[in-house]
Amino acid sequence: MKTAILILLGVLLITSPIAARELITSNQPNEDILNQSALALPLAQSDIQALDNEETDCPFPVPDDEVINETIVCGEMTVPENWSDPGSQKVTIGYAILKTPNLSPIPDPVIYLEGGPGASALSTLPYLRDVFAELRHYRDVVIYDQRGNSYSSPLVCPAEIIGQPIDDLPEQPDLSELSFNSDLEDLINSAKNHSDYKTAVNCAPYFEEQGIDLSQYSTASSVKDLIALMDTLDYDAYNLYGISYGTNVALELFRYYHENEDESLPVVRSGIIDGNVPPNVDTRGGQSFILADNTLRVFAECEADADCGAAFPNIRQRTIDLLKQTAESPLEIGDETITADDLATVMSGGLIFKLSDQQEIQGIGAAYLPLMVSELENGVADTYVALRDGTLPPEPETESLPGSPLGLVATESDTLADDARSLAEQIEALSLQSKRAADALESDKPLPEFFLKELRVGVANIDSSLATFFPLAVQIAVQTETGRDALLNIASNVNNEVTALVPLMSDEDVEAALELVQEAMPTLKSVDEVTLVVITCNDRYESLDLEEILESYQAYEIPALINRYDTAVNEKIACDAWGLTPEDSGLKEPVTSDLPILVSNGTMDQETPVEWGEAAAENLTNTTVFTTIYGQHGSTALFDCGKAVAAAFIMYPEQEPDMACADDLLETYPFALERPEDD
Repeated sequence: MKTAILILLGVLLITSPIAARELITSNQPNEDILNQSALALPLAQSDIQALDNEETDCPFPVPDDEVINETIVCGEMTVPENWSDPGSQKVTIGYAILKTPNLSPIPDPVIYLEGGPGASALSTLPYLRDVFAELRHYRDVVIYDQRGNSYSSPLVCPAEIIGQPIDDLPEQPDLSELSFNSDLEDLINSAKNHSDYKTAVNCAPYFEEQGIDLSQYSTASSVKDLIALMDTLDYDAYNLYGISYGTNVALELFRYYHENEDESLPVVRSGIIDGNVPPNVDTRGGQSFILADNTLRVFAECEADADCGAAFPNIRQRTIDLLKQTAESPLEIGDETITADDLATVMSGGLIFKLSDQQEIQGIGAAYLPLMVSELENGVADTYVALRDGTLPPEPETESLPGSPLGLVATESDTLADDARSLAEQIEALSLQSKRAADALESDKPLPEFFLKELRVGVANIDSSLATFFPLAVQIAVQTETGRDALLNIASNVNNEVTALVPLMSDEDVEAALELVQEAMPTLKSVDEVTLVVITCNDRYESLDLEEILESYQAYEIPALINRYDTAVNEKIACDAWGLTPEDSGLKEPVTSDLPILVSNGTMDQETPVEWGEAAAENLTNTTVFTTIYGQHGSTALFDCGKAVAAAFIMYPEQEPDMACADDLLETYPFALERPEDD
């Protein structure tokens, strides 16, 4: 019955957004709306409801221009750890509602589902606020941590427990000699020397002593948590937006709705799944194919491009042949000796690029890969060397005035300019410290607490790869430095604003700040490693058939491109150590749903390839597929084009948005048909 309402709403949103809004915001109870249909049947009340819910003071990083209980509302919902046993231990789910500033808001919010598993959305709230700024113009945005993560009953095992020595570990095989062709016993012995296994051996008894049932930390439990959250927040309808592992939660929720149409469940209006992790694909062992498939896709895209295809015909197969040849015998070109591993490394490097804060890209190395292969076939290594050494892609051109009389003056003034810059930096540092002192006084918080607050906000805004290693940076700083030096080391990994607070502190403040930072480490992690492995075990243990997975690597059309072969082995052995080996944890049937869903992937996504998006969409009957050429992980959140498409889809989910910008990057950085001339 709710499907009928969704179809009606979809039609109204296309033809008359105002009429649709009036229907959604009607004060009429849902039962009355349903009874207007001759086919209406009574729906059973769902028993997926929170035990408690209360507003909180937002313990996670909140930007200074947000006003708690006005522009942002934070809360904590309590649910059973085991949904089949309401009397089981309780789990708390932390959330934040970013309220829209619109005076006439659209009433159905977007709920964001974070990736991982084990990643904290609330720890990166300042970043996500910027990502979803367009969506927030018209509707509220709900951000929450799934169970087991930083602000939702995190699975924290103390460092002293994790670090306990383990007896009878097998000898670590020589890592340089291991590959997917190695004896399985050697790979298992290597896995037992991996940190995941050691953590499981030491921490499984600890969690059992705490009364924590690790078998309840799974996607199935997270789906019921999400339903309870929607029921508790009590909006009339919702739009789901999952990225990476968050798509798995969204897909399983869609499955639950399809299989339980007789329950009175919160209305889901539409969904976006970006960077897909579908339950019908081996995404653990399958990680090893991602780089290989993405690399070969570049050459297939060249063949599909008129100019590139004409310049380099059949280049995909030629690339495979070259890699096979190089695997048998390295290429000798001039002074260069090029192995298959060397070639694979340069190719993978061409798939990676970063955006500046202004969404600017200097160049995309993949545009040069077909040219590189063609040159290598002909005994020329110029483009290969340039990509390897970073001189390609070229730096953006800057205007210069050759021969200008000012050029000589500029050259001679370099020393003075350096001195001036140094003095300016000192003045700027003093000014920044003065401003931070004023900020701290205005906050009414003791300096150590203010430092921790600013550190949270800073970590939430740094590059995701740096955020991943931040806990390690803290650990190293504490172990190798003392007092103020340790705190400066920690702060310098974040930004100058946080660093400027350290000179303002007394020695007592410094020690107090260091204690606070170490206590807060579970909520400063971007990913909880325990939660990641535990959910993987509960969801996918039976799919980790190591012999079958290794055989699939060996049968791949160009094994030289296979990497990350040990992921499945490490996780399988860790699951055994955790004691998490459920019998119903194999691959599932594709999810069936007729909800309007945008399925998004980027062709250079190094975490979740296009093929996984295609598998996710297999039984989704009302989909819009959005594929960004050169797009990386989370394209709808990373690129302005993706954000615009996502916003348009949420506004009118039954109408295909204009997706022409998906090809913008290829048009901006077309395949290179010849190498740029050296200056």
